[in-house]
Amino acid sequence: MTTAPGNASSDLPGKPPVVDLATWQAAREELLVREKAHTHEGDAIAAARRRLPMVELDGTVEVTGADGPVPFLDLFQGRDELVVYQHMWYDGAPHQGQCEGCTTTAWHVKDAVYLNARGVSFAVLTSGPWDEVARYVEFMGYTQPWYSVRGVEAPIGGRNGAHRLLPA
Repeated sequence: MTTAPGNASSDLPGKPPVVDLATWQAAREELLVREKAHTHEGDAIAAARRRLPMVELDGTVEVTGADGPVPFLDLFQGRDELVVYQHMWYDGAPHQGQCEGCTTTAWHVKDAVYLNARGVSFAVLTSGPWDEVARYVEFMGYTQPWYSVRGVEAPIGGRNGAHRLLPA
């Protein structure tokens, strides 16, 4: 939106005031200090997350995918690491009623070629019943592997969010 005399953005509800360049620059520099502090804190939190202790898991626990029940260890596909995204699930909800944030995240991971080339596999886990999940995956056109962890306890099931796992 271009502002002109008599049509300043400050006249509109919720819009910031129109100021001269020096005032804007000063405000921008002040905000940049806060943004850098935020970035540094985010980096520190990510480093702390990477240093969290690991939990040994039973790789024989079965999850259900397109080929039926498989041992969790099979999700590694012979690679050294596995990244899983746990997609929230609403039982019985239509396709458009599933978690929008999870749907968008899964949509943006079209394939795992980059990860695979670096010894990392990728899979989507969800607590939904496999028959519903399979219809959803087909409807959405997802190509990455999906698995239902319905009834599987943590650390494999029972959580939401992304996890990095190493084989036992």
